[in-house]
Amino acid sequence: MERIRCPVVAGMYYPEDAVETFDRIRAYGLEPGKGGLAQAIIAPHGAWGFSGSLAATAFSAAGGRNGAITRVVMLGPIHDKREEGLFLSNSHFFQTPLGMLPVDEEISEELEYNSNLFEINDIPHLGEHSIEVLLPFVKYCFPDAAIVPILMGQPRAEAIEDLARALKNVCMPITGNTLFVVSCNLSCANDKTGARLLAEESLRLFSGKNAPALVSAVLENRISACGAGLVASLFASGLLEDTMPIARNMVSAVEADNNTVFYGAVSFE
Repeated sequence: MERIRCPVVAGMYYPEDAVETFDRIRAYGLEPGKGGLAQAIIAPHGAWGFSGSLAATAFSAAGGRNGAITRVVMLGPIHDKREEGLFLSNSHFFQTPLGMLPVDEEISEELEYNSNLFEINDIPHLGEHSIEVLLPFVKYCFPDAAIVPILMGQPRAEAIEDLARALKNVCMPITGNTLFVVSCNLSCANDKTGARLLAEESLRLFSGKNAPALVSAVLENRISACGAGLVASLFASGLLEDTMPIARNMVSAVEADNNTVFYGAVSFE
C-alpha cells in the first residue's frame, strides 16, 4: 500500500484548493522555468499571508534549473522543543494542493546508512508544518522532482555534525540535479527592535557561510532563527563552497502573544 503524508495546515497557512493555490503562486510572480540557478535556498515557513511572497522569491532564485532538478532535499525544523534527532519519512508521497510529490526513497535510505542519528519515522512529520508550507512551491516550480524530507529536532551539536556528514557523503555526487531548500524563519522576539537585530545577525551569518561561527551562535542561543541548525549543517557539509550568498529581502509580521517574527529569503548561486 502507498503511504501518503496528508497536509495538516492547508486552508490555514496556505490555500487547500488547487486553483486558488496555483493562482496565488502566479500572483507572487513565479513562472515555471524562469529564474536563477541557485544550488540552495533559504525560505520562510510562515503563513503565506505573512511570508508567501518571500518564499516565492527564494524559489524564483532556483527557477532557471527547472529542467535539471530531479530531487529537492527539504530541510525543516521541528517546533516541538521536546523532540531531538533527525527524521526522514517513510511515506511514499507528500500530498499538496497541486498534486503528489514522491519521496526519493533511495536517497533517504542512503542518508540513514551514512548517519548515526537518522530515523525513518513519519510521526514527527505528521504534525509539523515547516516543510509542508513550501511543498506547493516545489510542485509548481519542479513538477517532476522527488523530495527528500528531513526534519531536525533541537539543534544539538551532534545532530548538526551528523547531518552535515551524511549530506556530504550522499549528496556531493548528485548536486547537479539536486536543489537544497532550508525552511527557516530569521528571528522571533517579544519586541520588534530585538527581533530585527536578531534577524540581521542571522543574515550576516548566513551570508558569511562560516559554519563554525553559525554553529556557535546556534548553540549559544545568540540567534533565534528557526532552522539555523539546518543551515549550519548545509554549510558544514561543504556542498555550497563554490556558491555566492544573496539575501533577497526581509519583512516582519506581528503574530500571537505579541511576538515579532522576521522572515527572509536567501539564495546560494
